[in-house]
Amino acid sequence: MAWIRKKRNFIADEVKDARIPDRKERRFIENLLRVPIQSMRDTTNHLRVGSEKVWASFRSCDLSANILLSTNFMVRGEATGAKAEHPELDRLLSRPNPFDSWEEILYQWVFHMKLTGKAFWVKDQINAAGQPLHFYPLIPQYVRIIPHETNRIKGYEYRVNGKVIVFQPEEIIHFRRPHPSHTIEGLGEIEPSADLYENYIARNELETKFLENGAMPSGILTKKEAVEDEGDWDSLKEWWVTNYEGKRNAGKTAFLNGDWTYQQLGLTQNEMQSIESEKWSVEQIFTNHGVPLSLAGIKDAANYATAKQDEINFRRYSIVPLLDLLIGKLNSEGCLIKAFSPQWELAYELSGLVDVEQTVKEYGPLVDKAALTPNELRELCGLERVNNPLMDQYFVGSSLIPLEMAGFLPTDEPEPEPEPAPPEPPPEER
Repeated sequence: MAWIRKKRNFIADEVKDARIPDRKERRFIENLLRVPIQSMRDTTNHLRVGSEKVWASFRSCDLSANILLSTNFMVRGEATGAKAEHPELDRLLSRPNPFDSWEEILYQWVFHMKLTGKAFWVKDQINAAGQPLHFYPLIPQYVRIIPHETNRIKGYEYRVNGKVIVFQPEEIIHFRRPHPSHTIEGLGEIEPSADLYENYIARNELETKFLENGAMPSGILTKKEAVEDEGDWDSLKEWWVTNYEGKRNAGKTAFLNGDWTYQQLGLTQNEMQSIESEKWSVEQIFTNHGVPLSLAGIKDAANYATAKQDEINFRRYSIVPLLDLLIGKLNSEGCLIKAFSPQWELAYELSGLVDVEQTVKEYGPLVDKAALTPNELRELCGLERVNNPLMDQYFVGSSLIPLEMAGFLPTDEPEPEPEPAPPEPPPEER
């Protein structure tokens, strides 16, 4: 058994070494290029991608969060669908804690889920019924999940400001996008495309370092006569470095008196390839985050018709899965909503998921043919059902006459008797 454990540890270390380059090798390359090598293998760097390093990732997460914030959330009965009201639960979902609003926590939650594939909320001051007074978001990079042999998770450690706080599993709401290789870790959108982000960041770092350490100006000035005085030569070089080298002086052309020759350089082939590579990487990053280029504001990405359909597809295939992860976790047993009532659930309405105009055009005639009820048509359009018996009836004709009144279905009510004719007036009144 001891030999098996050693073998397992050896294999684990071998796999770990295969994923993470040797520190000495990385340090040598970094010193040679004077550019740090970015490794997209940990949560810290995943979060830095969306907040510091890659503007396209931030824009993608920001777009997703802004659309998700337009969602209308409501608590309703799980069986009846009727709206449920509870003062404490309503307060918790509108103001989760004294420092954060529901919208702020939800915005941050989108970044955590898309970049790292996991998010953590800690429940504070839980009463005997399991109802928290507040809940607070945790930063995923400071959370360590303690595994358990049979229950998967034994607890959580939160390391911040040099302190370690231990939480029990029931104190943490643990969101995650399922990982195909791990049972407790989440899979974000950075990890599967690590090479794309590493190359993008490394190229930007290299170009920035190039500009800082003497960027090439747009022209070259050549002096025919040599400068004999060494002091004059040093002064001339110092003046050149001050005025025409570095990032802030890139692209300038020197103007000097004397016999000089000017040679125009223009844009080099390498620079043109770099621009094309930058454009390609940005498009790939948006695609990796599931954001259509038309929504990202990329020029000439699409016309109005395709942009409209792109937005519908983005909401349906990118935003709805995020909402389902959020709602599914909060509605699970022992999490949050069920602590207030086992018969309640958190639901949502996301506008723009359906092209309402096209849906009415396709399904509207079915209402006139008694194939759909008005409430069923409303559901197809992504709208709530109306609590009205007439909205659940079948109608025929554009005037929406109830089917029973049109004579297509038998009714139990007797036909009304004809009213008697009024008596004729006396002859003298004629």
